[in-house]
Amino acid sequence: MGERIRISKDDAEQREAAIAEASRLKGDVKDLEASLDAAEQQCLQIALAIPNDTHPKSPLGPESAAVILETNGPQPIPPDPKRDHVTIAERLSLLDLKSGSMTTGNSWYFLRNEAALLELALTNYAISVAIQNGFTPVTTPDVVRSDIAFRCGFQPRDDSDPPVSHMYHITPTNPSSPELILSGTSEIPLGGMFANKVFSSPSLPLKVVGLGRAFRAEAGARSADTRGLYRVHQFTKVELFAVTAEDASEAVMEEMLLIQKSILDGLRLPYRRVKILFT
Repeated sequence: MGERIRISKDDAEQREAAIAEASRLKGDVKDLEASLDAAEQQCLQIALAIPNDTHPKSPLGPESAAVILETNGPQPIPPDPKRDHVTIAERLSLLDLKSGSMTTGNSWYFLRNEAALLELALTNYAISVAIQNGFTPVTTPDVVRSDIAFRCGFQPRDDSDPPVSHMYHITPTNPSSPELILSGTSEIPLGGMFANKVFSSPSLPLKVVGLGRAFRAEAGARSADTRGLYRVHQFTKVELFAVTAEDASEAVMEEMLLIQKSILDGLRLPYRRVKILFT
């Protein structure tokens, strides 16, 4: 079209017609691009509604259908209301919920003294075990593009009608800025590290261990079972993440499971491994 306008420079009528047609075509292209964007968004929403595949050996049903695979560690001490973690932590000046509530809101907290040091020690310990097993340490951004979170399948919602998102959305200061959210788990920015990239099979698996903050709105999660440091809005999280070929996925998953077990065994923490898929 630009060539037609150029060669008709000596013919005002033809030049005017060419310019008008170029303007019309530009509008058509803009309309088609908008239609394509709407179609892509619709396809994405439909694709996100498709659940991930589950392991074929996972039993279906309620919690009673769970299969206990193994138990490890010392015998747990029977629960006792006198050993409530909030009471003990506040008595020893390890946890400050009141200041957290005043500073930010309910379910936000300050760790103090040995509790603050313990969190740092535990994250360093977990990362060191992962490094010994060939994982590359990564610290992740706390803010991610919302489309990265959706593409990772992270869409936590409550049971209300309509469902309320548990993600914290950041209001953009510029209309052209991307839609951003606070990361709900370090798996999301770790997934973003590998987005829109192609890796050769010989380079796989790519194994990273991420340290990041997790932010969850946890809408409606206020009950006796969520007090204290349960279901809080922010917490530190160490994640094992791997990119691998499909036929090696099971082996890498088992490797990560062994690492997690070794971390808990090293801390002499009791744990029980179960398998179930809730219906």
